[in-house]
Amino acid sequence: MSFLVKIKNADVYVGENKVLKSLNWSMGKNENWAVIGNNGAGKTTFMKLIFGELIPVYGGEVSWFGNKERSPLAEVREKIGYVSAEYQSSYDRPALGWEVVASGHFSSIGLHEEVTPQQKDEVFKSMDYLGIEYLSNTLYNHMSYGEARKILLARAMVRRARLLILDEPCSGLDVPTRENFLESLEKLARKRTQMIYVTHRIEEIMPFFTHVLYLKNGKVFKQGRKEVMMNSEVLSNALGCSVMVEKSSGRFYATLCRGK
Repeated sequence: MSFLVKIKNADVYVGENKVLKSLNWSMGKNENWAVIGNNGAGKTTFMKLIFGELIPVYGGEVSWFGNKERSPLAEVREKIGYVSAEYQSSYDRPALGWEVVASGHFSSIGLHEEVTPQQKDEVFKSMDYLGIEYLSNTLYNHMSYGEARKILLARAMVRRARLLILDEPCSGLDVPTRENFLESLEKLARKRTQMIYVTHRIEEIMPFFTHVLYLKNGKVFKQGRKEVMMNSEVLSNALGCSVMVEKSSGRFYATLCRGK
């Protein structure tokens, strides 16, 4: 398999607004990408394009998992897990922790189908792997914000997803909870789960990420290997402000940000 995702010449509209413009990008085997951009840069639209929730207008192409022919979206989504703060707020059905995770088998909000013993076994394997099996019989809407986010991560990986899309997954989390969540992602990366991670906070880019894509005004501003992309000049130009970038323990931090 030569690629996980390949996007060619994609223009994407949301309503009448052209959000992504002539976008070209690909993700290869053993790569983990961080996607950075200001609010309004098109990051969430980009994630929905990868997930197959949005499609490019005529002339644009999206291919998945080495298949150069057009793949049925239902088959594509079976191989992709999706976690976002937006999704967390929309999961409003009364359900126990294990039921929310099990709903990942059916890509549903709420559990409306019978869970087989094998599917339930996968549910508890996912929860155990993330250390949240104690939440199995806790009502989802009684969990802390961070616990609920981890439940959604287990839900996304329950079908052994080949690719995880994480759209600002640490939004709304306090620092200890955020670090705990990022440690869970690091554990998943060691399991060879590949990820695309959207953020506007560079300190969330963990050492296992290999590449960075900058989006600006709906276009690819710059992309490449992380060590080349994570420098003060590139980040400053991408975000439109003067940023000083420092590296510590394999992670990057913005130590100064001034308007240009």
